[in-house]
Amino acid sequence: MSAIARDDREVVLVSNGPGELHTWARPVLDALRHEDGSVKVRIALIPCQFASGREAEIAETFGVDSVTTPAQYLRSVPAGSAPAGLGAERGVVLQVGGNPSYGAALASRLGHPYHRYAFAPGGPRWMERLYLPDAKTAAKARRSGTPAARIVVVGNLVADAVRASRPVERPGSPHVLVLPGSRDAFARALIPLMLAIVDELSQRWPDARFVWPVSRMLSPDTLRDGIAGVEAALLGGVSARREGDRVVTPRGGIVEMAAEEERHAHMLAAHLAITIPGTNTLELGIAGLPSLVVLPMNAPERIPLEGAGHWLGLIPGVGRYLKRWAVRLFVEGLDQPVSLPNRISGLALFNEVTGIVDAADLAERVDAMLRDEDDLAWRRQRLAATMPGPGAAARVARSLLERLDGASA
Repeated sequence: MSAIARDDREVVLVSNGPGELHTWARPVLDALRHEDGSVKVRIALIPCQFASGREAEIAETFGVDSVTTPAQYLRSVPAGSAPAGLGAERGVVLQVGGNPSYGAALASRLGHPYHRYAFAPGGPRWMERLYLPDAKTAAKARRSGTPAARIVVVGNLVADAVRASRPVERPGSPHVLVLPGSRDAFARALIPLMLAIVDELSQRWPDARFVWPVSRMLSPDTLRDGIAGVEAALLGGVSARREGDRVVTPRGGIVEMAAEEERHAHMLAAHLAITIPGTNTLELGIAGLPSLVVLPMNAPERIPLEGAGHWLGLIPGVGRYLKRWAVRLFVEGLDQPVSLPNRISGLALFNEVTGIVDAADLAERVDAMLRDEDDLAWRRQRLAATMPGPGAAARVARSLLERLDGASA
């Protein structure tokens, strides 16, 4: 058999949403380019209930060789084929986000081995490699039936994504981030709440710099309505006005609207963040940024849930009430923190507020945190000691390239 040409090799990165694209797919892509610039790297987007519809647009900015959409994926299924643009004589599929059944099916149709990176065990029994962030997760995977020989502990890809940035050069005094999330339905009420907190803090900290890295998942309508305070009453927020890339609160507080791609640079420079639960709390923790994590229960039916909780909310007529019930059961049944750094470290490194929230109370909490410099320093030190470091992307990339170049499974 003739040798495979080095330019007839591909890595197909299967992903589903902006968070996974930025913090999982992008670091692996960059590491592959660094290790071997000749390998083709393609992104295959799969269906996801939380997708914004802008994932292809985001992926195209990464400089990959090709991007296929969820619609292309679905159109290829009846024929048992793969979306056009995918397929090389030698390749490997790496799933970095989304339902593993989609990635595994695509790998099977392409005739490529299937690898997966995940924060939790799972995947088809014939999966060739399962890349995991730590030994604890690997132990769970072995208990769930994944053979030890197929498990590779590589570290946390989010750390590579965060540490690839440099801090902004002009931090405020203090520098505070506000992160109202990336889901349209919830952000319409969260944006006015965050603006109300800034409105109060701006009176106490006139030299502060408040920055909002705006998620690409938020629609223009959500940004407009959120700033205008269309749903301000839901969480006790305020209306404001937009002036270009600035938002001006009723008492003159200024919130800078930064591009989502700049969020890590701001995280590395900031003194504190105000956020909601999600993967972003892990990014904040890796950046060493003490944070106030807010989970409002004023309108629980608006909180995004995965799985059955999401679909309950779509039932006509009664969906809202079923979703409200499901969220309350979920939150009340939590036996662990809502922020990932607190779960990982076993310490209360992030302050958490869950329940009926009030903007004035939240501003008071932020103010107290900012004034306690010794406490902030302790939190930064413990975050540095307990959060994962970079290196996972290079380990994954080397494993993929070894497989492509003929290493046995």
